[in-house]
Amino acid sequence: MKKVEVPGQEGDIFGSPEAGRARKEGWIPGVLYGGGNESLPLSVEEKELKRALGHERGNVILDLTFEGKKKAHSAILKEYQNDPISGHLLHVDFMEVRMNQPIESTVRVDLVGTAKGLMDGGIIDHGLREMHIRCLPTDMPGHIEAHVESLGLGDSLPIGDLTPTPAVRHIGGPEAPLPWATAPKPRVP
Repeated sequence: MKKVEVPGQEGDIFGSPEAGRARKEGWIPGVLYGGGNESLPLSVEEKELKRALGHERGNVILDLTFEGKKKAHSAILKEYQNDPISGHLLHVDFMEVRMNQPIESTVRVDLVGTAKGLMDGGIIDHGLREMHIRCLPTDMPGHIEAHVESLGLGDSLPIGDLTPTPAVRHIGGPEAPLPWATAPKPRVP
C-alpha cells in the first residue's frame, strides 16, 4: 500500500458559515478517529487530498501532517461526503492506523478475463463488487482480481476462493458468490 503525505490544520470549524468559508478557500473540514486518543478535528486541503487519493486506484495510507507538529498521523480515509450537485468534498473522516496492527477494510473486486458462459450466450452477474478483508496496513491491496475464465453457465466463484496473498484474510462468509454466469432471460412481448 502506498503512503502519501497530506498537510492539514488542527482545529474545529464550527457552524455552516465558517465551514463554507473554509471550503471556498480550498479546505475541507474533517475528523481523525482512533489511535487511542480522542477524536481530532482538522481540515485538509481539497486539492492535496484529491492528489493523494487520485494517483492510486485503491486504498492509500495518508500521513496527515500538521504545522508545528513533528509526528505525522498515519491514517486511511474512512468516509467522505460530497456535494450532490457540484461534487466537491464537504467533509472527511480519517481512521488512524498503527502500521504493526491489522486493520479491517473494504477493497474493490475486479473481474479479469472472459467467462466461458459469456461465450455460450450467458450473462455475467458481478454480484459482490467489494470484499471485506483484514491485514496489516502495509499489506492492504488496492484491489483484488477475480479470474472468471473457467465460469460456465450456472457456475459461480465463491468469495472464499479469492486469496490475494497469505497476509490478507477475508472477513465474512466464504460461500457468498462474487460473479456468476447465467443464461439470459427470454424477452416477453
